[in-house]
Amino acid sequence: MLKTIIRKELLENIFSFRFPLFAVLCLVLIPLGMYVNQAHLEKKIRDYQEQDRLAADAFTKITMADVMAGKVAVRAFRPPVRLSVFAQGFESVLPQYYEFTQDGFTPGEAASGDESLASAQGKIDFVFLVQMVLSLIALLFASDVIAGEKEAGTLRAILANNLPRDSVLFGKIWGGFLALWGPFTVAFLLGLIVLLAVGFPVFGGNSPVRILTLFFAASFFLLVYFVIGCMISSSFGKSRTALVVILLVWVSFQLIVPKLGDMIADLVRPIRTETEVSLAKSLLAKSLDDEMARELGRQYTLLFPNGESIPKKGAPPTPEQTKWSALEPEIEKNARSNKARQLGRIDETYRQEKRTRNSLASNLSVLSPSAAFGRLLADICGTGEIERTKYMEAVQAYQGTLEKAVFSKVTKRVMILPGGGTRMNFATDREALKAQPKFSISSATPGEAFSSNLSSLASLLFWLIASFAAAYIRFRTYDVR
Repeated sequence: MLKTIIRKELLENIFSFRFPLFAVLCLVLIPLGMYVNQAHLEKKIRDYQEQDRLAADAFTKITMADVMAGKVAVRAFRPPVRLSVFAQGFESVLPQYYEFTQDGFTPGEAASGDESLASAQGKIDFVFLVQMVLSLIALLFASDVIAGEKEAGTLRAILANNLPRDSVLFGKIWGGFLALWGPFTVAFLLGLIVLLAVGFPVFGGNSPVRILTLFFAASFFLLVYFVIGCMISSSFGKSRTALVVILLVWVSFQLIVPKLGDMIADLVRPIRTETEVSLAKSLLAKSLDDEMARELGRQYTLLFPNGESIPKKGAPPTPEQTKWSALEPEIEKNARSNKARQLGRIDETYRQEKRTRNSLASNLSVLSPSAAFGRLLADICGTGEIERTKYMEAVQAYQGTLEKAVFSKVTKRVMILPGGGTRMNFATDREALKAQPKFSISSATPGEAFSSNLSSLASLLFWLIASFAAAYIRFRTYDVR
């Protein structure tokens, strides 16, 4: 009997006027979105390769004038993420590169810097289509599953055959969902064929696992929304009333709850701006540089009251000159270590503030199944919160690598003498500037994506179980008259 109800519900949906509209929408938008995003990705990859090459060439052409200016800047570019064709996530928000100097690192421009306002506010990728468009259609499909049957009088006829109400509800849910899932599956497969045709590595690395996970997660998400729609439909006697409530629920889940989470997080855990942090670091760096310069000047004056720090040609160095040769780099080493430690403390404090704020916002936003779904799929595609964290970790590690391999080889020593005068000298190891250390970012595994999204998975599972339980309870006592 359950199979009969599923078949009846499936056929009714297939032969309804809305099914071909939904099918055309899926078959056009999903493959088209994948194709357009793939073309955009190829452009970004070419830009990245060219910019990375130019940065490496510029590194080998650093002149003494750069050293005299006190800055040897290095740019490290972030490679585009392949699976961003499915979920843009933070791909258009994260800086394309970071610039590294002896004083620390600063972010460059974001990838969306030259895009239109509409494009910067969100691209039509696979996640957007499922999250914003197909979820609404799933709710609309479910709006008259119970209430519409009651208005038509068919629900009374069905239950007059002494059918168990739970079988009727199960059959309607699965029959209606399969009517949605069929066109969605065909459109997804068609999109993969389009990607294969334009050279996307669908079967490269762990892409098959991630893409398959994307598909099942999206299918589960549509099931959640369809069950929510069934719950609303079984709570009202008229389909028009159910439709109004469905629209309110959709707006709340899509727009209000995620934004409300950000607003509450900003109120509870306000953080400083990037400009404020950069200014604090600049002021601290200058203060520490002046402190080192004064210490060098003080020690220099004590050893060389007459300023004879350079040995005369052909003459052996004096004990003072030998002592200064060992003391000067030691003072600088300690000062640089202290400077790196204090600047690193500012960066770590700021990162902790952002982590706390973002964690609070994420935990509040996953009360919405849509926000939970978006967060989960962004992490699966490598464009979510995990990758943003790994990007920052890679930037911090690269700063340390450059400090050892490059910046420690380029020195500009300034001494502020007790009398108010200044002296400076420069030193550089040209061999250290011939090859730029490679910048790399470790990608998160699918296992890390799931372990970091347990709250998102719990949110989706909660809404499925809670909605079905509520629909079951309501339908058990539903008045079909």
